[in-house]
Amino acid sequence: MFIQERLETPIRGEYDAIVVGAGPAGCGAAIALGRAGMKTLLIEKFNCLGGAWTTGFMNPFFDYNNKSGIVNELVTALKERGQFGGFWDRSFNYEYMKHILEQKMTEAGVEVLYNTTFSRTLAEGNRVYGIVAENIGGRFAAMAKTVVDCTGDGNVAAAAGCPFELGVDGDYRECQAMTLMFLVGNIPEAYRDGLMLFEKLNAAYNKAGKEIPFRVPYLIPVPNSHFGVVQFTHMYEHDPLDAQALTRATMEGRQQLIDAFEFLTRYDPDFKDLELITSSSVLGVRESRRIIGEYYLTEEDILSGARFEDAVAHVTFGADLHTKSNKGQHCFKVQPYHIPLRALVPKGYKGILVAGRCISGSREAMASYRVTGNCAQMGENAGRYLAESIRTGTDILEVKLPTELLLPQ
Repeated sequence: MFIQERLETPIRGEYDAIVVGAGPAGCGAAIALGRAGMKTLLIEKFNCLGGAWTTGFMNPFFDYNNKSGIVNELVTALKERGQFGGFWDRSFNYEYMKHILEQKMTEAGVEVLYNTTFSRTLAEGNRVYGIVAENIGGRFAAMAKTVVDCTGDGNVAAAAGCPFELGVDGDYRECQAMTLMFLVGNIPEAYRDGLMLFEKLNAAYNKAGKEIPFRVPYLIPVPNSHFGVVQFTHMYEHDPLDAQALTRATMEGRQQLIDAFEFLTRYDPDFKDLELITSSSVLGVRESRRIIGEYYLTEEDILSGARFEDAVAHVTFGADLHTKSNKGQHCFKVQPYHIPLRALVPKGYKGILVAGRCISGSREAMASYRVTGNCAQMGENAGRYLAESIRTGTDILEVKLPTELLLPQ
């Protein structure tokens, strides 16, 4: 059953680039485009910048310490304010991250729209020329020379018809577990540098007569404070592309966090005064669409330390798959490798790039490059390539930028 609609959608404006999604990749891309003088629109469905960093309460800041550019700028600014360090010397304060990102976005001259939801991609054949979005002011269209999909799920690219992979041979049940992060306060003094929580949580679960849902939980304190975030809840076999499934996963995660908090405070005297603050605004989805690009990053690439002339990111983080088989993590080391720009260009399409965990690669490769430091760097350097493409009127695949400029060591 369907309804028929005839819509007249006002055009908000024309831009050099529209970035959809203000997570680490989207912020990197938008700031780089703005700094290069490109007229840039950034839309975000929540009310802040940072995505997984901020609405997702994602700490620590993985794979940051080999990065230059925006990643280094963020860490430096956080350190100057005493808001970086703590757990593994790479955690940060969420509100300061939001604020610093807003400062940099404003300085770059990027137009930002919060509380704005992507609706559909505007395309003719294999060329994307804009988007339709909605917010409190209603439905609108925006046109652009290129749209940069930083939704994490590849929503813009998929809506344009770009091919993608999901799970194992399309089976979403093999996707990595989802996690709902949650904040706790009044952390005991002895644990304010962080704690691998398994022994304590497992003992508490045993006393409660329940089975623990994840075997590698961490308490991750925020620097210079008595509060922190817990990475614990793990929800398996939920379809990341289905709203009802995501709702069920979120509810399951909230039940898990309530259980964990109550069992820990009830059965472990060290944590009897722990306080539950809140869960994150967004569910942490580790794996969904992987858009098929002009290059497909493989497990062999990350094991052999592949290098590319069109590199946009330098990755050192090992592969980390949160598997249902052992309720834990399947990890393996990689050789430091590059991500090529071609992996961000949907195969056969023009006027669209993807950046973040939804780029073109195997699920094993994605398990390495999906962390926030890498997403921010690939977004920033994709923005640099795109700006040069627009400035010179050159197809982005023909643009040449020196690797030493993008990835100085």
